[in-house]
Amino acid sequence: MPALSHKDKLKLLSALESGYANTEELLEGVTDEELLYVPPVRDAWCINDFLVHFLDADIALAFRARMAIAESGKVVPTWDENVWHDTLHYGDEKGLVCLALAKRIRAFVAVSVEAVMEADWSKFYIEHPTKGSLDLGDIIEMHDQHVAFHLPLIRRNRKAWLDSRPDL
Repeated sequence: MPALSHKDKLKLLSALESGYANTEELLEGVTDEELLYVPPVRDAWCINDFLVHFLDADIALAFRARMAIAESGKVVPTWDENVWHDTLHYGDEKGLVCLALAKRIRAFVAVSVEAVMEADWSKFYIEHPTKGSLDLGDIIEMHDQHVAFHLPLIRRNRKAWLDSRPDL
């Protein structure tokens, strides 16, 4: 794969930093009750749980990106999102606070990565136990796509909430 151009790197970082814009738009007017609503779908999470999950994922992003730069080639741990969800009691966390922190972490990652903007990002990589070798661009892109993956589930929850409340 050819090295990323400066323009491509800037696009990746811009997408990463603005990655929660659609989520925030989707959450406009959400109530605390709606945040905690679990739709009648097998293994469903409430919206609040997704927001806490985003924070955990972005903590992993920061670790992985900085590991790739500082100690390229190291194996990074994986994490089981369902175990974290259950064991850490996501429902007891403040999802909107977690979302705000996740945004700040992404801004921190962007600043961290700016130090190596002119370098070949393929030289900065981690070894992921299930995904294999991921360079800095792959790490950033993977985490940017992570939010997009969950957006339809958040939309589903909002629709299910409204459908369950014919009085609204």
